[in-house]
Amino acid sequence: MKYEVTVSREGKWWVAVVNGVNGAATEVTQLSDLEIEVRDLLAGLLDADEDDFDLDWDLSSVVGAKGQAAWEAFVKERKELAAMKERFDSNRIATLQALHQAGVSTRDSAALMDISHQRVHQLINA
Repeated sequence: MKYEVTVSREGKWWVAVVNGVNGAATEVTQLSDLEIEVRDLLAGLLDADEDDFDLDWDLSSVVGAKGQAAWEAFVKERKELAAMKERFDSNRIATLQALHQAGVSTRDSAALMDISHQRVHQLINA
């Protein structure tokens, strides 16, 4: 399940309202605490686990339409980057294992992969 959370700023408070869920509003003084509070609130209201739902954040009342668009683009790219990094790490290990099985030395593998021979050793033995 995915919920949209509208975020606003009222004085020193960051206020979050979960659209479509009665009574789902909370406030915090530090933005870093907001997601934890929203998840805790929703878990209690819905009798669900805090990880059972996704949240979409609408910050447009704070940052404007351009800021919201930039935020959404950033979040999308951050997810893509994480997925790409996961594929990269998996492919790097597979490549190192193939080089090792082919009898390529640790130092030569390091030169091919542009990493230290110590790191090659760590990755092959992980």
